[in-house]
Amino acid sequence: MTKVMRQDKILEILEREKSVNIEDLAEELGVSMVTLRRDISELYKKGLIEKFYGGIRGKRNSLSEARFFERMKLNQDKKEKIAELALKFITRDSTLFLDASSTSYILAQKIAQKKEFMNIVTNNLYTALALCENPTHNVVVAGGTLDNKNGVTVGVIPENMMKEIRVEKAFFSCSAFSFEEGAFEHLPQSASIKKIVGENCNEIYMLVDSSKFGKKSIMKTFEIEEIDKFITDSYNEDLYKIFADKFVY
Repeated sequence: MTKVMRQDKILEILEREKSVNIEDLAEELGVSMVTLRRDISELYKKGLIEKFYGGIRGKRNSLSEARFFERMKLNQDKKEKIAELALKFITRDSTLFLDASSTSYILAQKIAQKKEFMNIVTNNLYTALALCENPTHNVVVAGGTLDNKNGVTVGVIPENMMKEIRVEKAFFSCSAFSFEEGAFEHLPQSASIKKIVGENCNEIYMLVDSSKFGKKSIMKTFEIEEIDKFITDSYNEDLYKIFADKFVY
């Protein structure tokens, strides 16, 4: 489990429980106390949790917006570079899908600065709002049940909608990337909509920062052979061997 996944899980547990004992939490997450205390320290500094003797509690005012934008700050320099590289593959009159990741949100901010007309579909409310800063673009938001932890629409409604929509290029991130098996997600509802979009687009662009390499999670989204471009923040020999001219860094 990556650091981002652990910290998301901690916040998820604290939304369910008023407070939690850190020893019980370490056992539930399957991590050492040293690792857990490091995660707790980071979440505390970000103002997302409160600490007390032997345990932690969630801040009642830690809304979904705070969680999304705090997640965006993790490896932000890498995500900025990846988004800048991805922007080079986006042209006038493109029809695009941007997933619910923080990397795609940063890409949306950059797209909003381009004056050319584009059709852009997303299931992330924050991404849609960033794109709406530029009235030149036509922005389509997939409706459905709102995951208020992340500002994302999920469930059968957006899934059915995306089955009917065709896009030229779809930009995805992932929770983990295995050099042998491909891209993974730790939330089944996120994996489901990505698979549907992937089946109905012309090209799949993966935007993955190097902290996610060599890892797996619960749900596989894309096989290596399905990926048309793999964009990351730095050179990696394994990725070059896998993707050759599809590898962008």
